[in-house]
Amino acid sequence: MSLNDILLENDHKFWYYINVNKTTKGRKMTPKQNTSSLALMCKSHNYKVNPNNEYRVGNWVIAETRRQQLIGRTVVLTESQSSPAYLGGRIIGFAPTHNNKCEVIFKEDPSLVGNTDAVQHRGWGSGRGVCYI
Repeated sequence: MSLNDILLENDHKFWYYINVNKTTKGRKMTPKQNTSSLALMCKSHNYKVNPNNEYRVGNWVIAETRRQQLIGRTVVLTESQSSPAYLGGRIIGFAPTHNNKCEVIFKEDPSLVGNTDAVQHRGWGSGRGVCYI
């Protein structure tokens, strides 16, 4: 990084301000994503619990690189984009299903029931069942 580049840290998100001679012409670049949790719209409550009390849910499209970032983070299950979580926990892994989709495996955390972090979150988008919070 040259002396003309200034790196600022704010709330664990990194912003790069680039000097005027570079392609961004001094404008702010998109922050580096620091995914903290995941919300899944699971209307049917079709999760499974194995003998180790590990919950398995879904058939989700989550990129492999994103999966690695989410290990150890929280996941909440909701019935809609506007409803609070009915179940949640700490992500312990992912199991591939088919067509590059996966199951999310997590240990329950009862304190996440009723969580509203994903309610009307801009990350839902249109017709999406996965939201990165």
